[in-house]
Amino acid sequence: MWLQSKASIRASFCKNLHAKCFLNESEALITSMNLYEFSQVNNEEMGVVVSKETDPTLYAAVYEEAMRLIRVSDEIRVTVEKVAKKETPPTDRVPTRSRSKVSAPQKGVCIRCNAEIAANPSRPYCNDCYRIWQQYENTDYKEKHCHICGVANESTLNKPTCYTCYRKYKTVFSFPSAS
Repeated sequence: MWLQSKASIRASFCKNLHAKCFLNESEALITSMNLYEFSQVNNEEMGVVVSKETDPTLYAAVYEEAMRLIRVSDEIRVTVEKVAKKETPPTDRVPTRSRSKVSAPQKGVCIRCNAEIAANPSRPYCNDCYRIWQQYENTDYKEKHCHICGVANESTLNKPTCYTCYRKYKTVFSFPSAS
């Protein structure tokens, strides 16, 4: 595997560390962004690039902190193996449009109290919880439930559903824009 063949790449696990640091001989990138599409499309992320040439003192401090974190972390081995696709038997049936179309659920839950309400990602609170939320109007305040499926989830007014429900229903609902 390509990744395994690179002796200069080390993957480590540090419990409760959320920041990501990419470091080479000349630059360091520190960011909150996870390396998958959902973060890029749906999250507000921030990152800082530090150049050794432009700010050697800051680069040295970043390097020292990265080395400290590596020392207290557990080295992990990342493996990537291709999974063979299962052969699916041919079928005589032709899929119909109605089969692949996702219909919008009629019922959802309040993202704060889990009470049943109409499914509408633009209005994910029951009336009582909305009145409480309205006192502060923090659109990124973390609540407890996915508006569609009700599972435990750090939902907000800007992102009222879990990632699974967002992906499933993004074509049938208008989701709030997290601006």
